[in-house]
Amino acid sequence: MKPESRIAIVYSKFGDGHLQVAQALKQSFEAHGYRNVRLYDLLEETHPRLNAVSRRFYLKSASYAPRVYGFIYRATNVKPNRLVSRLFHSVGMKRLREEWARERPDLVIHTFPLLAADELRYKLRHDIPTITVITDYVLHTRWVHRNTSMYFVGCESLKRSLSAAGVPASKIAVTGIPLREAFRQTRSREELCRQYKLEADRSRILIMAGAYGVQTSVKAIMDTVLANADSDVIVVCGKNAKLKRSLEAEYASSSRVTLIGYADHIHELMAMSDCLLTKAGGITLTEAMAMSLPTVVYRPLPGQERGNAEYLSAMGAVGVAYRIEELALQLRIALSKDGAGRMKEAMRSLYRQESVSTIASRLYR
Repeated sequence: MKPESRIAIVYSKFGDGHLQVAQALKQSFEAHGYRNVRLYDLLEETHPRLNAVSRRFYLKSASYAPRVYGFIYRATNVKPNRLVSRLFHSVGMKRLREEWARERPDLVIHTFPLLAADELRYKLRHDIPTITVITDYVLHTRWVHRNTSMYFVGCESLKRSLSAAGVPASKIAVTGIPLREAFRQTRSREELCRQYKLEADRSRILIMAGAYGVQTSVKAIMDTVLANADSDVIVVCGKNAKLKRSLEAEYASSSRVTLIGYADHIHELMAMSDCLLTKAGGITLTEAMAMSLPTVVYRPLPGQERGNAEYLSAMGAVGVAYRIEELALQLRIALSKDGAGRMKEAMRSLYRQESVSTIASRLYR
């Protein structure tokens, strides 16, 4: 491709992961002189009301009815039916077609399994290459489309799953999941602790609290951590302002608790921490591997999160707990010298540091 080539990256804000991968790819293209890179939140741009309702259902079901979410995930994770696939992947296709009529792209990249460009490619019989970057370590069949030009995936087992779903091996490259450049440029722990006014020699557990939704669940997690580990905690509440306010009231007198709202500097918080406690989003777990940060996954959501957790747990890279009692045990393991050493070694063997540049170099040709 030439620097003036037009590149469209299609994502959706169902969680931040799909957007973060899109941004990482955009950063890489722009760093190599590509000036015409545009991000499309396809569902938001084409059906804003449907997008709002779908996102609300996703977030509420994940927090309050995980079994319902898991049932829907399993029920839709079946061998692709061409009629159902065409209906699902046609969402946003009309808008995309209008965009292409005005500004024909030279490349389309999907980081979310609404593969409208693949469906449009099928319908119009055009030759614009369409790339899919899968943002988890397990496969859902919504990612499968016979008109996808190339898949970039995070691990060999996912490549095997795609092959079993009928995708030719020649169309699958194992590159790892791309991350933003920030995860390659972290400052020292000592320097960061001075900036955040934290003690550099204190053990610290980073809790991604926003993923757990309701305050009662987060409080149980925090109390377990504080009772079972001689560590301070940094709690990231995300955009859940109500959760942050309630925790501020609850732990106002605790010098061991630091509460943060939405944070786009997660790489710095990870660099100051000795352990991460989180759910099992593919991007968050990849970020932890990039930082070699021992990680415990608590109650992964049925579906892709549980698949991510089970895969990485089997590889020795994370600990998984489904009950509070198990959480205390897994935290002790992750904070121990031997347990942390084993996790870090497994993470280093799995993480592909050059994921973004590997993907980009394949596409620059």
